[in-house]
Amino acid sequence: MKKLISTLVVAMSFLLITNVSVAQCDDHDDDTKHAKSSCNDATSKIAAIKFHADYCGACKKLDPKITELKSTYKDQGVVFVQFDFTNSESKEKTKELASTEGLESVLNSYKGTGYIVLYDLKNKKVVGKLKNSQNVAEMEKTINTYL
Repeated sequence: MKKLISTLVVAMSFLLITNVSVAQCDDHDDDTKHAKSSCNDATSKIAAIKFHADYCGACKKLDPKITELKSTYKDQGVVFVQFDFTNSESKEKTKELASTEGLESVLNSYKGTGYIVLYDLKNKKVVGKLKNSQNVAEMEKTINTYL
């Protein structure tokens, strides 16, 4: 019985650790925390990179706005990326994602959480920034400027 309990504790610990927030690119509509890379897709024009931490109040205010933006820009060339700074594991995953997707310069140029950086994927440069104080219409206006 003790062996069974020990095995269950180890299995549950593994599941808990692997389900922690990680860096993500184009993170689906179901809000899963699994990375899916599509930043380098030929149809992708702009990456909307959220600088996130689970404990960040500004990040929580951005979440419903991002959900709305995702539905608006679903097939318009905007890829939503999340750089997660919640803990050391998520920071490491963020570094890996930035390296894989060619977004290292963005990761290294910005500090803090609670905002979105707009990055032109074709010209490889930052073109704008969205703040949690903006409403969705203001955010859409900014994004539309670069599409």
